[in-house]
Amino acid sequence: MRVAVCDDRTETLTELKMILSEIPTVKKIHMYSDMDNLFGMLEVGEQYDVVLLDIDWKRRETGVDFAERLYETCPYTNIIYMTAYMSEYVEDIFLKRANLSGFLTKPVRKEALERNLEKILKHEKETDGKLLVRYQRSSIVIPQKDILYLESQLHKTLITLKHKEYLCNDQLETLKKFLDSSFLNCHKSYVVNMEHIVEFRGHEIVMDDDRCIPVSRARYEQSRECFFSYMSRLL
Repeated sequence: MRVAVCDDRTETLTELKMILSEIPTVKKIHMYSDMDNLFGMLEVGEQYDVVLLDIDWKRRETGVDFAERLYETCPYTNIIYMTAYMSEYVEDIFLKRANLSGFLTKPVRKEALERNLEKILKHEKETDGKLLVRYQRSSIVIPQKDILYLESQLHKTLITLKHKEYLCNDQLETLKKFLDSSFLNCHKSYVVNMEHIVEFRGHEIVMDDDRCIPVSRARYEQSRECFFSYMSRLL
């Protein structure tokens, strides 16, 4: 797991780094005493499975505000709140959107942290092979094998199955990170499931429901090679 810890107290960062370094499932640990630094790293491509986030910051924004911003930037990053003053924030915690996975009271105990991380790992295993997307006012899970293709539409993504479509609130670039190796990015606006490709016809891909998906000139050769390589592994 890739874990970031965000707290403005140096002592807390030091303590949690020691605890996390003793948990075998944690492979990456980054510490932040300033939330702006975290968002700066996310903007250049850094990714985390879990962010341990202090609620009480000595500034106008609280950890609840940061969690909402993080949800907009990385909707599938799990948030675990940390605080020594839970009663002061309990009314605010559920007023703003966040991918909230747990609470820890300070000082953080290793056993409690491990339980929270195990719960997150269990959930990820249960959704393996599935795509979690934000649809309307909730989140839904779609089996990846059932997806024909994904199409970028402004700041949303149209996910097409054989008999159903979902216009979800996530951008295509975000969802691409969670797709398995059976998906081909044949065009800047399209990602297709190679399991449902029938043939390449000129600069189009014909799907098994007769829909045709464009292939950009810049990606044509690479797309063909990727598809035939994928098919050869299945034969």
